[in-house]
Amino acid sequence: MNVRDAYRWIPQNCPICEQSQLKQLGRRGGAAHRANAGVECEIWRCSGCGLIFPNPMPVPINGIEQHYNLDADKYFEHHQQDNKQQSARQLMAEAEELIGGKGRLLDIGAGRGELLNVARDAGWHVIGIEPSARFAEYATSVSGLPIRMQPLEDCKFPDSSFDCVILSGVLEHLYNPDETVAEIARILGTNGVVFIDVPNEQGLYFRAGNLYQKLRWRDWVVNLAPTFSPFHVFGFSPRALRALLSKHGLTPVRWRVYAGRALLPAQRDVGSTLESLGAIMVTALSKMFEAGTYIETWAQKQA
Repeated sequence: MNVRDAYRWIPQNCPICEQSQLKQLGRRGGAAHRANAGVECEIWRCSGCGLIFPNPMPVPINGIEQHYNLDADKYFEHHQQDNKQQSARQLMAEAEELIGGKGRLLDIGAGRGELLNVARDAGWHVIGIEPSARFAEYATSVSGLPIRMQPLEDCKFPDSSFDCVILSGVLEHLYNPDETVAEIARILGTNGVVFIDVPNEQGLYFRAGNLYQKLRWRDWVVNLAPTFSPFHVFGFSPRALRALLSKHGLTPVRWRVYAGRALLPAQRDVGSTLESLGAIMVTALSKMFEAGTYIETWAQKQA
């Protein structure tokens, strides 16, 4: 099979604005990638909210296992478990502060189950969702908790089922982010909170990377990874994420845009070394304004 035939190519409008006024940014993947990774896609930005996505969208014909049928430790090899557990403890402390106590928690994209363990041990009533069978098997073995493997929309939770939903490093992977956030708003109780963190695809790192490609007379972009790891299919900015949350009655109560680690190329040649130095400098500069590489927010469902 031709690798391009491994996907259904679905034309789409912006799922947030539901409009077709888009600006083409460039190409990503395949011949438009330095390592020829994945399949070439056209990357566009919504003229309304600024959401970035491939159009047409490459949807794997064999479902998400086509992308995520991987060993959990291999996929999360850059995620230190001690750091993940510390982050989970911090998240649970913030959630408890925001809702005024412990309650019912849903972790969407449970991964290796670190947050499930921490939340359960802290006294929360916990349910996890992990659509990848291999990741879910790993999380169950580590946490001892049952993991639902279907998408959130198929779980059919009753209204106001949860006090807290965690969507950490997940939204950018979803093919239906608007439907997912709408469902989260439905299953949250009044004053319930959702935690979301995503890459800031309009941050200085991505802008500088795209400018660098133009200076090399390429129509490539560094936004997203629709057909290669880590399989990011939607690119959010502060404006796009606020628009999505507002659309579904969720109000940010805590908001942070931050630089994080510099994203460095995997290669180890002279050109890559120079690019790494540039990435480090850009990441340092991106600490100003809302130009950082990552966004995180706690948003609350209003009465």
